[in-house]
Amino acid sequence: MMKAFPFLIPILVSALATFLVRALPYYASFLDRLPRFLSKSLRLLPIAALGPLIFPGVILDFQGHWYAGLVGILCAAFIAYRKNSMIIPILLSIGGNISSVALA
Repeated sequence: MMKAFPFLIPILVSALATFLVRALPYYASFLDRLPRFLSKSLRLLPIAALGPLIFPGVILDFQGHWYAGLVGILCAAFIAYRKNSMIIPILLSIGGNISSVALA
């Protein structure tokens, strides 16, 4: 059976690991008693982990116009800092990318 589906074990192990990581905060009672700084840090960790994943792609995807990605990042960062919102910076960064490529 396993010789016919050699890819099944890695998929099941990955699914189990993903489930455990996502289910742990719901079942671990000690997470409610963490210090405020550590609790805030753990909430921000997924956002911080996205930066190294997204930033190289933003720069490298616009090979002829590498500055277009920077314009989008700067627009998003400025508006996110001023408004404390996420949807407006995302839309403005897309608009900044498109306009900087169109103007080039």
